[in-house]
Amino acid sequence: MDNKVFSYKTVLTRKYRPIKWNDLIGQNEVIIILKNAIKNSFLSQVLLFFGPKGVGKNTCAKILSNELNSFSEGGYLNVFEISGIFNHPIEFIFEKIRKIFVYPKKGKYKILIINDIHLFSQESLNLLLKSIEKLPSHVLLIFCCSENNEIIDSIILHSQVYNFKQISLKEIYFFLKKISEKECIQIEKEALFLISQYGNGSISKALSTFDRLTFYEKKKISKQLVMEKLGILDIDYYFNMIDYLLNEKISKILILLNQIFKNGVSVTIFISGLTNHFRNLLLSKNTDTIFLLKYKNKTIIQSYIKQSKKLSSSFLIKALMICHNMEKESILSKNSRLIIEIYLIQLVNGFYFYKWNFNRYTSELKNKKIQFLKENWKIFIQKISEKINPIYLNLLKNKIQFQIFESRIILIIPSKLENREFFLIQAYFIKYLRKKLNNPHLKFKTLTKKLNNFPKEQYNFLSKKNKYVDKLIEKLNLKFSSSIPKIPI
Repeated sequence: MDNKVFSYKTVLTRKYRPIKWNDLIGQNEVIIILKNAIKNSFLSQVLLFFGPKGVGKNTCAKILSNELNSFSEGGYLNVFEISGIFNHPIEFIFEKIRKIFVYPKKGKYKILIINDIHLFSQESLNLLLKSIEKLPSHVLLIFCCSENNEIIDSIILHSQVYNFKQISLKEIYFFLKKISEKECIQIEKEALFLISQYGNGSISKALSTFDRLTFYEKKKISKQLVMEKLGILDIDYYFNMIDYLLNEKISKILILLNQIFKNGVSVTIFISGLTNHFRNLLLSKNTDTIFLLKYKNKTIIQSYIKQSKKLSSSFLIKALMICHNMEKESILSKNSRLIIEIYLIQLVNGFYFYKWNFNRYTSELKNKKIQFLKENWKIFIQKISEKINPIYLNLLKNKIQFQIFESRIILIIPSKLENREFFLIQAYFIKYLRKKLNNPHLKFKTLTKKLNNFPKEQYNFLSKKNKYVDKLIEKLNLKFSSSIPKIPI
């Protein structure tokens, strides 16, 4: 049997792990504060690095140890580590503390990095807290934590706190792009963007994911491969699901959900994607927040804006709360799919009741506005009644009707009033109403009651003028008089 010699590949997370301050990505504020603390001798012996996973807390602690000891880049001498993940026995922790208390043979300091402190037992924590009270001057403790709890509160009392933030999508993308070029890895831009997004602010997660995907494709990593291997759902699925929700098609939502899970998408990724979709819709409702959408594709942004117009901000906020509850319950449930189905049906029902209440509210509001217009018309006519031809006064008082259509005020008049005198009165009324409402942009349209069959020529003329007015003509059985002189409004 032939002896084969294997060549081992260095994982990218190790190969590109930062070894100096300038290599650390996205934590400029923390770096500046630490440098100033070292320079001015303000550094505490107990530090707490708090922030999400994979953003550089542990790496920063090791770079700091080299800086304090003036060691060359690359080696981490005098650095000891323990982690709450490994559930170390108390004897192991005690031995580590004993070692760091011994003065270093090389360098000035010994550093103990305590990772995932929130997972330590109370007994282990008590031992660490006791050691804090009697630290030799050459010892530095650095606690790294990604979750807040009572344990962290007790550490904060003794330490300087440094808050690490999530790495931005842009920073992760360009970091991965730089590595792909160095490693001669061909990858589609959209695929690289998806990996960066999948990292969710964690540069180590994004890099390890990128490294893993290089094993699947030797030629070029495609968007389709990334979506397939990471279980990422195409954004069109979410747009379709919301469209079904808008049309109250529960059966189609459940069929689409079944298709999604058949494609191997995990429950966690689906809920996360749906939550993000609702958030993007909420952001799209305001021009000031559209820039927060993490998309460069203008077509996708326009799709969000278009769909967001069909939903109110209050409903979208409620939908986000439902997604939050869905996520919590799906984690605890043995049948997470059933939980998702229940909450999706709840979303549909919630939208139905919202729409019903909204339609009722808008109908009532519309009626109030029409009543307001009628009352003000009568007040206005009464004020100028002495100047009006008595022949038309009764018609003006009792035969003028109002409607509101597409944010436009419609004046419906008898055909007898189609004359220069009426349109002068109308012009003054428009001026009067705009002044009263302090709104110079009120829009008006005049229609006359139909007295005969609607001529085809007039219908064609009207349709070209306004695509919405023909709906109102049909509904109210009206005609539009093309002879109405244009009044500047």
